[in-house]
Amino acid sequence: MATKMALMTKQVTWIKLRAVVVIDDATVLGATTKNFANRSAGTGNAVPVPEGINEIIVTFLGTPAGQSAVFTWKLYGFRHENGVAEEIANGTGNIGSVAATIHPITKAAAAATFYADFLAISAQYWPKTVSVVDVGAAGTSIAKIIFDGFGIKYLLLELTTCDKDTSNETDELEAIYTGL
Repeated sequence: MATKMALMTKQVTWIKLRAVVVIDDATVLGATTKNFANRSAGTGNAVPVPEGINEIIVTFLGTPAGQSAVFTWKLYGFRHENGVAEEIANGTGNIGSVAATIHPITKAAAAATFYADFLAISAQYWPKTVSVVDVGAAGTSIAKIIFDGFGIKYLLLELTTCDKDTSNETDELEAIYTGL
């Protein structure tokens, strides 16, 4: 008699990865240390990944809208507390013109908040491919980073260009994630 096996997945709602950032991060983990305990509390904490998550999906929201609102990012994963950070990928993004009229986490009205419509991966260091999904023409889609979590327990996002210190950087930026 053949045994039937079912694939068990868990879908979670959007979770805040980074609160609204209005200034650049200093290097969150430092150039020489990548320890979990050394992350800077002021520039973003590692957030737990719910158990049972296989694929992780990250997207960004910010102001102002438009192709000139740019930012750079680095995404890290930790396999356990007090472990070493593993850089997943890094890259750039633009805030587009797709409005987030209702915030995906708070469910409150989100005035003048827009999704990233373009994400590019500059480098990736993960065992499997880290992908960007960006459908449609620039300005009309919601771009997402998608990757296999490989059992990581925490995510940490570093934002290195987002403080509007030049005319083409975003004013405010936040990141959210979900998983399957």
